[in-house]
Amino acid sequence: MKIFSWNCRRVGNPATVRELKQLLVANAHDIVFLCETKIHSNEFSHIRAMCRMEGCLAISSERKSGGMVLMWREGVRVTIQNYSRCHIDSVVWIEDGEKFRFTGFYGQSEPSLRHQAWDMLRRVKSTVNEGWIVRGDFNAILNDSEKKGGRRKPRALMDEFGDILEELCLTDVKTGNGWFTWTNNRDGNRLVKERLDRFVISNVIMERMPLLASYVVRQSKSDHEAILMGLHGSRPKVKGNDPRVCFRYDRCWAKEREARDIISNIWSNEETNLLEKMDLIRERLGPWQYQRYKRMKQKIKSLEKDIG
Repeated sequence: MKIFSWNCRRVGNPATVRELKQLLVANAHDIVFLCETKIHSNEFSHIRAMCRMEGCLAISSERKSGGMVLMWREGVRVTIQNYSRCHIDSVVWIEDGEKFRFTGFYGQSEPSLRHQAWDMLRRVKSTVNEGWIVRGDFNAILNDSEKKGGRRKPRALMDEFGDILEELCLTDVKTGNGWFTWTNNRDGNRLVKERLDRFVISNVIMERMPLLASYVVRQSKSDHEAILMGLHGSRPKVKGNDPRVCFRYDRCWAKEREARDIISNIWSNEETNLLEKMDLIRERLGPWQYQRYKRMKQKIKSLEKDIG
């Protein structure tokens, strides 16, 4: 199972919706949490449909700020527990009847109001009986290494954030391919970067899912990067894995008649839309590439025997 999250900074913008669709197509996802959507909840039905998500709970923005949504694909069982302007709390069922608590969270940017957000997390914690995953734009950092450029954050605020995570028994999940998730270069002068977005997890989750990992997903329509977390992480490869897993398109395949025929047949089908055609091409070219490599290896072995 994979959880995709993004502070999208106005998902009502058509360009942002297009990029969201591309991100979701490129990354297998089961649950999607978006914050700072800046649109009314009624406007989200068509976005949910465009992203091909089955379930959806959207919280309206107030004027030109806030707003969030939790979406999940068909086949994923999610039960909403409670929600507010700054969080959506849910229970998610996975295989074998196991479940975990997932809370999407948006922290207060005003330091004097942060205690309200921390109190909300405390209330959720008091009702959690399962493993707990919190994904949020916390608007806070833990130490100086999580900020580059600009003025230093007050030590008291960093300590306060660390103390609340310790109180709630939540552990920070490091990203495997990047560090900073927010960039500010509005004045065109000095670049400021901070690690404001992250996943934090309870001890129960660490024990049950020791291979989980999170990754930064680069995008261009927001000053925040998206984050993807896989609950099963990078498990050791097993022989016989689906060959689509290792598929990487190479331009040289365009010279291969079999590959051209696969792509042409799929692309000429008028009954499928663009996203479905992309999925079908990946599904068909993956096994084709796998078989091609097998044939190449057999030829190499045969040549080696003849030479030997």
